[in-house]
Amino acid sequence: MAAVPELKRKTCTYSFHREPLTPLIELRNFVTGGNQKVFVDQYGDLLTLLKMVVDPVPLQTLLQFYDPELRCFTFQDYQLAPTLEEYSILMNVPIRYQVPFLDVPKEVDFRVVARALHLSIKEVSDNWKSSGDVVGLPLKYLVRMAKEEAKKGNWEAFHAQLAIMIYGVVLFPSMPNFVDFAAVTIFFRGNPVPTLLADTYYAIHSRHGKGGAIRWQAYRMDVHNVIMSCGEFRNVPLIGTKGCINYNPVLSLRQLGFVMNGRPVDAEIAESVYFEKRSDPARLERVGKAWKTIGVKDGAVLGKKFAIAMPDYIEWVKSRVETLLLPYDRMESLQEQPPLILSESVPAEHYKQALMENRRLKENEQDTQMELYKATADKLNLAHQLKGMQES
Repeated sequence: MAAVPELKRKTCTYSFHREPLTPLIELRNFVTGGNQKVFVDQYGDLLTLLKMVVDPVPLQTLLQFYDPELRCFTFQDYQLAPTLEEYSILMNVPIRYQVPFLDVPKEVDFRVVARALHLSIKEVSDNWKSSGDVVGLPLKYLVRMAKEEAKKGNWEAFHAQLAIMIYGVVLFPSMPNFVDFAAVTIFFRGNPVPTLLADTYYAIHSRHGKGGAIRWQAYRMDVHNVIMSCGEFRNVPLIGTKGCINYNPVLSLRQLGFVMNGRPVDAEIAESVYFEKRSDPARLERVGKAWKTIGVKDGAVLGKKFAIAMPDYIEWVKSRVETLLLPYDRMESLQEQPPLILSESVPAEHYKQALMENRRLKENEQDTQMELYKATADKLNLAHQLKGMQES
């Protein structure tokens, strides 16, 4: 009898471009003491994001678990879907309940750009350049202007210019050493979270279409209101700098601290949006219109915080794992489930108490690991600073 060939999942290879950040790191060192608080209050934790170093090896592994149909990362008993709420907390920037960035204006209003960057209209217009198929300001020019503002002690102008450089080079890069008009527009509108999440999903999904175990650690987030839908869409359509794509918040409820009761409704996880913005302006306008009616659910609808999953949901995830040909039998559980105790044999109050105690212990473990992570990051940062002092 001929052996049946083992089915293997087709995987993709990702390349990771790293923009040189030396000029921004040098400017970041000007933001100290009271200036740092002023910067964070106005622009969020951009300086923390600048410190983050992405290691492409574990990221490369993580991306192989991407489920293109459901817009999430599917593991053997768990699903992860980056959310608006998580990005908002990570950046320390609130989500504005309004239509997010749709596209760059057809005409550049140099008055608006100059006001946002604390520059003169003439300076902006004289240095406005094209790079590839985009227009904007060269990074070299903005670095020079920011250094001049720092020397003068014009910290409001310096903060704005440093922030826009982080937007253009770290958050919304398009061309090397260039801050394009899209990044500038997102910056002065002050609602970057939806666009950043859109770019994350769109980049992963588009590359995935062309082409050791990971343990997830959740931040303890105090999320009570979750954006679940927009307008006619049962999930959330996102508008990025390049394209539009939907994500499915119903799959992320457990990581936000809520119970996963069972298999989600098909309409809530269907592909409702995925297209390049330039290819369908009418559809882009339709998606933007949907954001005028944002569907938010709170604890009264989602239930009390109790981050566990019911058996029906876990069985559904396992079937997804088999469909995707993921290495289920070689992986450890991403998050331990509380032991299943039948309510018929144990009093209900004891059962609930055991579940709550299990959750408390897991939260304490997460806190300890986060403290260890922060201490390690601080140690690396100090070592980097010491090395810089020794080399100077």
